[in-house]
Amino acid sequence: MSRASVVVVAATAAIVAACADSGIVEPSAAPHKTTAARTSSVGPSRPAGGTCTFASTLLPPEQGQPPNVVRFSVAEVCHLQHLGLTTAAALEVATFTAGGAVATFTTTYTAANGDQLFTTSSVTATLPDPSGVIYFSGTETVAGGTGRFADASGSFSVSGSVSVVTSTGQIQLSGTLSY
Repeated sequence: MSRASVVVVAATAAIVAACADSGIVEPSAAPHKTTAARTSSVGPSRPAGGTCTFASTLLPPEQGQPPNVVRFSVAEVCHLQHLGLTTAAALEVATFTAGGAVATFTTTYTAANGDQLFTTSSVTATLPDPSGVIYFSGTETVAGGTGRFADASGSFSVSGSVSVVTSTGQIQLSGTLSY
């Protein structure tokens, strides 16, 4: 037997002996799992946020919709942490009162690679100021997504403004995102 073969055999014997002394000679009953569920688990909470500009389009009323309720389709372009340059599409339903409005949004953000982030939000808004600008603020809640955001969670504080003259505006988001 060559000297190299003797070294390999001796090393193998030492490893086998060491394993035999440890008492572990077979796989444990609860092996460490590396499954799809483990790899898609929600990661740590990360600071997240950014800015968006948007344009709103008034939608026709649904049958039976009260006159103080208005629906909008909202197209956004955003720069967001963890998504980069992002587009978003939202459905807004606003209920106007004598003091302002309350609005809910269902939004889908689409990152450059196609991963999507789904959110719902609720905001309160002022009446238009003399120049026709409405100011709003509220909370946006993450409700999952696709790709790396499949199990995402988190929330954002949102604030911004919209011109009733041009139907355009801007939004600032600040909060946390886990994915």
